Parts: sequence; C-alpha cells; structure tokens
Amino acid sequence: MQSKSQYTIEMKWGDIMAVLNFLLQGLDENNDHFSSIQWLFTLPDINRGLVASAFLNASGASMIAETLSPISDRVSVFIGIRNGVTTIQGLQVLKDNNIYPYLVDTATQTFIFHPKVYLFSNADTARLVIGSANITPGGFVKNIEASAVMELNLAEEGDIQLVDNITNSFQQLIDRYPENVFRLTDAMDLAAMVTQGLLEDERSAVCRAIARATRTERTEARARMRLRTRTIPRIRRTGAEATVTVDIPGTTAQMLAIGNSQLLWRSSKLTRRDLNIPTGANTNRTGSMLLKKGDSSQEIDPRSYFRYTLFENQEWTRDPRPDRAHLERCNVPFRIIIKD
Repeated sequence: MQSKSQYTIEMKWGDIMAVLNFLLQGLDENNDHFSSIQWLFTLPDINRGLVASAFLNASGASMIAETLSPISDRVSVFIGIRNGVTTIQGLQVLKDNNIYPYLVDTATQTFIFHPKVYLFSNADTARLVIGSANITPGGFVKNIEASAVMELNLAEEGDIQLVDNITNSFQQLIDRYPENVFRLTDAMDLAAMVTQGLLEDERSAVCRAIARATRTERTEARARMRLRTRTIPRIRRTGAEATVTVDIPGTTAQMLAIGNSQLLWRSSKLTRRDLNIPTGANTNRTGSMLLKKGDSSQEIDPRSYFRYTLFENQEWTRDPRPDRAHLERCNVPFRIIIKD
C-alpha cells in the first residue's frame, strides 16, 4: 500500500498486517482524497463495495463515474438528498454511467444523511476511506478534509468484522427505513424532485437560494425518519428567552436549554381573527389561533421555530387524509396568558 500520509500505523498479528493511514487534505497537492479514492479502485478483482456520500454534484460524480461504472453491479451507492446540495445533474451523471444509487431522504432538514464512506474488497483484502469527503470537487480536492485510509487483511477476524459491520449497518438502514432509503430508477422524475426540494439545480444558484427560503412544496407525503438517537434539549433560543441548565440523558454532562417554565412565545397585538371574532356574516369561528412571528422583540422564524425548536421532541403524526398528508400534527399542553 502506498503511503497516504506522513502518519502511518502498521498493526501486525503474526504474519498478518493491516495498514492504517491518516489523510489531512490540503497539506500536499499530491495527497488528496481523489488520489485515495482512485487507489481504492486499483484493488484487483473487486467483488463488493460500498460508497456513501452526503452530497453529490455533477463535477464530483464525473470524477468517479467512469471508474465506478464497470463494477456498479457489485457496489452499493448511497447519496443524501433534501440537503440543499445534492443536484439533479450529479444524479444524471451517475445514471448515464449505469450507476443507480440508493437515495436517502430523511424527510426533514433538521437532520440529514451525512456519512462519507468508500469501501471496496476482494477475496483477500479490503480498502477503506472513511472521513469527511463528499463526492464533490471540494470533498475530493479543494477543501480541508480528513479521513482514515486503511488496507485490511480479510484473513484477520477483526478486519472481517469491520467490513461486515459497515456493510450490514447500511443494509439495516435500507431495511429499517424503506420509505426513506430507496434506489434511483429510470422511472423517477428528477425534475419533480427539484420542485419538491429533494434536489438542487446547478444551473440556477440564485433560484436555489430563493427556493430554500420561500418554497412551499418542500414537504411531501414521505414520513420523517425516526432515528434512534439520544434526546437532548435544543440550545437555539431567541434573545428574549431565559435558559436553564439541564442534564444530557445518559451522561454526566449538562447543557443550557430553554426551561419549560419560561416564557416561550409572546404574540403581537391580537387581531379579530386571533380572538375568533367573525368579520362578516358568513365567517365561521375556527376555534383556533395562529402561532405567528408574534412580538417584534422575538427573533424567531415561525416557519421552523414551533416545529423544530419549541415542540421538536413531541410525538408528531401526519394527517391521514391524502390531500393533507404534507401536514404534521401533535397535541401539546401549555399555558396561554392573555393580558390587557
């Protein structure tokens, strides 16, 4: 194995040796992730592989597509979508090279699919690059990225377990979230996925920025993934909100968060609509009150604050009616104080 860094660790069991290297991209123009990824492909007789990247664009896809195409039937590729970065052009490059990746849609932008893993193996050896490099020119060449670069001996039980653990983990992702992890097909309308906010269009950077702020079609009927992660309080807060120190579950550490006894939102001057006072003979009382931006002293975005900050950890469910499947609902008890 060629050295990928000045830092090399050789781990030896009898006559068996695995080589572990560390790569910090940006220190040596001849030592970047693109060269490491190409080194993976020089492994002879590749019989299985896995590629996972949070982000993909056309330039990044073109850097690996030609080499990956001949073995695409033996390699599982995972690409994140609905992340504001992955593009329709990147997926089209893969399709043009007969590469049909699994697309991972968490159905929210609160958290996204974010691994960067490149693994190839034959009967005797596995090569692995795992770190921070996406399938983009920045990830492969331009950015300061870091990864562990490994050559593993598959005669060693520990190395076999590592390879199996990686491949089995991604298979669990497919099995556990079939609605959110699905393979790209020719029948899928990539242009519609741009409209839905699942993909970006490299031809219109200005439109992408505007769309992220104003697009209303970003949510569709696909259910948000429910990950098995530690629940911790949100630390994002407005200038008007006080904080308390709370325990982080499962640890001895603490963090600042919004206390439940604190004032969480203040309305602006109430309107007739807010007070359910009809404005006309044919206007019905709705029995509801809109949670809007409220008092100008609150620096909140009402489109995300209530769903992803204030009530994020509540049990949200989708509206069962097909025409309203894009709506999420939850029941939350809280106090409302009305002042003169």
